[in-house]
Amino acid sequence: MLISFVVLTVGVLGLVKLQTYMEVKSENALHSIDALYLAEEKLELFRTRSQSAGTGTMLYSSISNSDLPVPGTIFSRGVVVKNDFPVLGTKHITVSVNWTDRWNNSQTVALDTVISKYSEFD
Repeated sequence: MLISFVVLTVGVLGLVKLQTYMEVKSENALHSIDALYLAEEKLELFRTRSQSAGTGTMLYSSISNSDLPVPGTIFSRGVVVKNDFPVLGTKHITVSVNWTDRWNNSQTVALDTVISKYSEFD
């Protein structure tokens, strides 16, 4: 009877640990999807720029570095811009979204792109 009780206890503890592990992984997956959406949203804003701001949402020259928290969320979104990389008239843009998970580990999703100052909309 004692042996079966020990085996049952070990099995139940394993199931509890598995449940906790799956819950953490599920939460990280949801946060990763949200972070990816926020990064894509920022890159889409840059994609609709124009040289004169006559047809786009922002001036090409106004695309610059930033690091701001996203209001109402646990996320912080950073933009790193390298001018003329690797070709003149281009900007290499990295958008990263950061958050801290329930175990206090820093998590990051980052997207890179290169855009030209010449827009198809101008």
